[in-house]
Amino acid sequence: MRRNALTIGAALALAALAGPAGAAAPVGLYVVPGIFFDDAPAGTAGTGSSKVDPAFRAALDVKQAIPLLQQRAQAYFKGLAPNLDSKNRLRTLALSVQVTRVSRYRIDKSDGTADIYLPITLSVYFSNPMTGEVLQSFSQTRYDVLTVTRAQGAPAIDSKVAAAYRSGFAALLDSTLTAAARQFNPYVVETRVADTWRGFVILDKGYQAGIGKGDVMNDGESEIRVEYAGQGYAVAVPVLGSPKDGTIFSRASTMALSDVKKPRVLALVSDGNPDLSHAVSTQLFTDKLGSSAPFATLPLNANFSQVQASIDSNTNIGHEVSGNRALPDYFIRLVVPPAKHYALPTNLSYKTQQSYQAWAFAELLSRDGRVLYAADVSQRIDDTVTDNAGFNAADRREVVLKNALNDLAEQFGKEVRFKPLSLTVSAVSSDSFQVDDPGMNLQVGDTIRVYHNAGRPGSLAEDALVPTWEASVVSRDGASVSAAPILPVAGKPPRPGSGDLVLVDSVARAGTGGQRMAFCPAEKSQVGSVALERFNLLAYAGAARAPILMINPGLADLVKNKVGGQSGFGKNLELRPGTYDRCLEALYRIDPKDKKCDDGMCAQGYGIRLAYRQKSAGSVTGQAILEHGFTTGGYPATTDAANVGALQGIDLDKDTRASLDGVMKQLLNPN
Repeated sequence: MRRNALTIGAALALAALAGPAGAAAPVGLYVVPGIFFDDAPAGTAGTGSSKVDPAFRAALDVKQAIPLLQQRAQAYFKGLAPNLDSKNRLRTLALSVQVTRVSRYRIDKSDGTADIYLPITLSVYFSNPMTGEVLQSFSQTRYDVLTVTRAQGAPAIDSKVAAAYRSGFAALLDSTLTAAARQFNPYVVETRVADTWRGFVILDKGYQAGIGKGDVMNDGESEIRVEYAGQGYAVAVPVLGSPKDGTIFSRASTMALSDVKKPRVLALVSDGNPDLSHAVSTQLFTDKLGSSAPFATLPLNANFSQVQASIDSNTNIGHEVSGNRALPDYFIRLVVPPAKHYALPTNLSYKTQQSYQAWAFAELLSRDGRVLYAADVSQRIDDTVTDNAGFNAADRREVVLKNALNDLAEQFGKEVRFKPLSLTVSAVSSDSFQVDDPGMNLQVGDTIRVYHNAGRPGSLAEDALVPTWEASVVSRDGASVSAAPILPVAGKPPRPGSGDLVLVDSVARAGTGGQRMAFCPAEKSQVGSVALERFNLLAYAGAARAPILMINPGLADLVKNKVGGQSGFGKNLELRPGTYDRCLEALYRIDPKDKKCDDGMCAQGYGIRLAYRQKSAGSVTGQAILEHGFTTGGYPATTDAANVGALQGIDLDKDTRASLDGVMKQLLNPN
């Protein structure tokens, strides 16, 4: 049996840097007894997107796997805690192992044998058992190739596959824990309550000590969530209990200090494929971003509730997991549709040309659905296969999808730039206030936060800015915008007043404009005889990359469906759907024209019309149409219809995506 291990992840939280100087006692680690799966048990509704081969479940004896996990964790991690209880719960993290994907591919060969490919992906999660926060995650994929004689029959082959699954799991568990241990550098941050002010808790440490926005901290009886962190202080709100002045709060963390101050982002897959689970897709994307990214990505375990249930039933933690983790300010939506594939014959009967193509899209969104950055990429692999001895098609689809995700991550890492800005409230009225914004950074409809200077309570060496109100930008007049308060962040803060600040992150290349536009798929976008299944995805990508103020109102539902109590976040988290003024529709008409064949090679011609149109209150307010001819790549005349159709679909997708950029330019610049 041939083996190859491929590491697809290191740390999302990048703990290669040590924790803050003067950190408190070391962090303990509790190994959660269980092997968890990124789908639901047989007979129940699935919660994940992965495809776990049922034969793997049958082959893996979980009762034997748990002692193996305990043994290997003992070998690689120091300070393992045999239990969780009231004495160690504040300084102990939980380690859990999840089977993210198990697949089985078979290639029959001409010599009577078959190669069976058995890729397995494991993920290791480090979580805070008190709050449900997933702090860090690692993943690895192992590829085992088992060669069998087909004459052995199915029972004998299945028995060998089961044995290969067991040995592969054990080896992968060992290598994944080894990699995780090398980069797991936890520390404890402690901070004292310097003051309580109008329902807010002001702490005497900030991002310099490892405290960042969204962090949940605990003192054993009460719990707070950080809403803002300055260099040497932080402002939090109570979520459990009533914190008092002088109370010491703590939290265990693994995030590198270089990441604490960065904006935090949660990546979610909205459109996936059968070859990569959503968990693997996001892990690949975020791992490729690495520590050089201008933002810190938050790990997400969509099935954390399974881990939580095991902790509750196996420990004396004496504390209900609070699940008070807040949503971040930014999200990345990933679109990774199925890869496409076709095979072409050659002039040699024993050779074929195999081609695989993947297209992927990602966008950076604010909480209100505003598109701040978007990118899409296309990747292709071409193979020459001799005597059917090439790669398995599913394996190659997976590779080309991974390549596309890597390209997307590289673009995000290079092109996304956050710039923190401080804008001043210049005037107030009974129901609104004005903000000076000469740089035109705020757009109508944006949700903003107002900060009030609360002075220097206790021993703070800098003024404490307290986030008091959430507000919405309602209009612009030259270099000033008018905003209306929506609701207080917490407690009973003063209304926004002159001299208060609005702190925002400006994102380079974010679209601007007076009208907020959303992509609204037409009831019938196809007019001609040829259908493009990806058309709306391609049209959305073209719009999201355009220099317009684009809103994705679907973000709220995506987050609601993907994030919640089962993932360690708060159970009742909801985003307000983004509002917009106009709809953008896309239409297409593709009809086949002349098919030309010459010297055994053929190519298909098409007449293509593409259109974007703007609509307001149901009426069309503007449109642009582009008409052109297109001829697909050549293919041997002996190619079967299915492979010809796949080739033509790939070529038409590529031409359509490029042409839509031209339609958008015409829409925005009709003259």
